[in-house]
Amino acid sequence: MKLFTALLLLITIAMASCKDRSAKDLVLKKWSIKEMSGKGVESIPDSLKKKIYANATMEFMKDGKFISSGLDNSDKKGTYSISEDGKTMISTNEGDTYSDTLNILEITTDRLIMEDKK
Repeated sequence: MKLFTALLLLITIAMASCKDRSAKDLVLKKWSIKEMSGKGVESIPDSLKKKIYANATMEFMKDGKFISSGLDNSDKKGTYSISEDGKTMISTNEGDTYSDTLNILEITTDRLIMEDKK
């Protein structure tokens, strides 16, 4: 019984510590793409989707930079920022003169769901 109580306490503490982390902290890791949906996705051939799911990653660093790979034949680098409320990410690829704005729908230690405002 003591082991169960200790385990329950440990899980509760771990969950509480994740809940207190901001989106700016939670995003700091290498993410892989597991699913895409929405307008335009249906026009992507299944073979390309399969390749993206197998290879594509996006890594966000603490210094506000990111690297995405596996979407085409080269890595893409750029900068990003997350709004104070943790609900919006603005990213700019190196060499681009425009930024992409994404809604952050969900972010946890193991799940990031974003929506392109386009």
